[in-house]
This record gives sequence, C-alpha cells and structure tokens, in this order.
Amino acid sequence: MRAGLLLAGCILVASCGSEAPPPEQTSDFSPDPLADPLAAPARLPLQASAFPALQSEDCAMVTSFYREAIEARDFPRAALVWDDPVVDGARLEALFSGYRQPRLILGEPLEGAGPAGALTCTFTGGLTDAADPARPPRQGTLTLRRPADLPADLPPDLPGATPDQLRWTVQSSTFVEPMERAGRGEPA
Repeated sequence: MRAGLLLAGCILVASCGSEAPPPEQTSDFSPDPLADPLAAPARLPLQASAFPALQSEDCAMVTSFYREAIEARDFPRAALVWDDPVVDGARLEALFSGYRQPRLILGEPLEGAGPAGALTCTFTGGLTDAADPARPPRQGTLTLRRPADLPADLPPDLPGATPDQLRWTVQSSTFVEPMERAGRGEPA
C-alpha cells in the first residue's frame, strides 16, 4: 500500500510542472437563415447581387428580405434594400436601438406608378417589440420603388444601367423616424 501511495505522489508531483490539456472548444455558432452559404468567412462588404431575393421583380419578396433582416437585427443586410450610402447598417441599428426584438407587421402591398414611370409598392403596418409586449405598436409605411418594366421591343438592359439599379429599393419609411431617399444622397 505504501508503494501505491508513493507512486501516486510521484505522478502528482510530476504532473505539477506540465500543462493541463486545453479544454475542449465548442462553438455556439448557429447558421443565419439570411446568410449566403457560399460566402467566405472574411467580412467582405455585402453586395445586393449576392442575394437573389433582392433581384426579384416581386416587391413583397424584397420587403420580406428587409423585414427578416430587421427582425434578425442584421442591419447591414437590411441596408442593402435602401441602396443608399447614407442609410447603412450602423444608421439602421441606431434607429432600431430602442427595440430589443423588432417585429414589422405589414399588410398587403399597394402598387402604383411613381414619378418618371417608376413603379412603387407601399406597405402599411406596425412596428412592435416582441421583447416588450406592453409597448404600443408604432404605425407606419414602407415604400419601395423601381424603374418601370421596359417595352418588349427594347433590349433587356438599359444602356449603362446595372441590374442593381433596376431593382426594388426602399424609397421611404416612417416606422422609426421618417426617412426618405433622395436619389443616392442624404435621406430627408
């Protein structure tokens, strides 16, 4: 028995100078449903062309992308729908900072014609905070705009226009703070 204790003591003393094996590392990564599975791990600037939903001719699909990005608090993706250098992820994050779990509840789109033959698509609804049910909903509108469809006898692409310039983008929103795109400049 004494030999066993001596052996155990030697092992204990010998192990004092060595490092313990590193703890097993785990990842709490959960896939983002809005993420592009082919995107490289490096954080490159997001491009609207990487998201098929943003190229859709259906304004409801583009609006769903925006709503899902806002609700996931993925503001850089939501900013892609604005296509305005002034409305970026940081600005949207600041605007929605008072909402821990923002929820946009939108009605059916009202489609119409805008200036210069552009198409518009307007949604009315409410913004709530799912984390604070006592907070009253804030009513507002979200208006998207895109160039009108081209006549069949014209080439499918406008000279000098990119697919990104021909897609649905947010023109204005009144849910958090009245914001409006003015071309590619400063929102009002």
